[in-house]
Amino acid sequence: MKRINNFLQDEQGAELAEYAVGVAILVAVALVVYRVLGSAVNVKMNAVANEVQK
Repeated sequence: MKRINNFLQDEQGAELAEYAVGVAILVAVALVVYRVLGSAVNVKMNAVANEVQK
């Protein structure tokens, strides 16, 4: 019975889940920023390449 009680009071698994959610949110934000900045950089690089080719 003491093992079950200790297991229920142990919050180590909850902390791990919170860290996993935090990392998932950071990855999602990084992907959005990468897509937005990636598109902007691509457009600018194409404009520069077109000017160089003239």
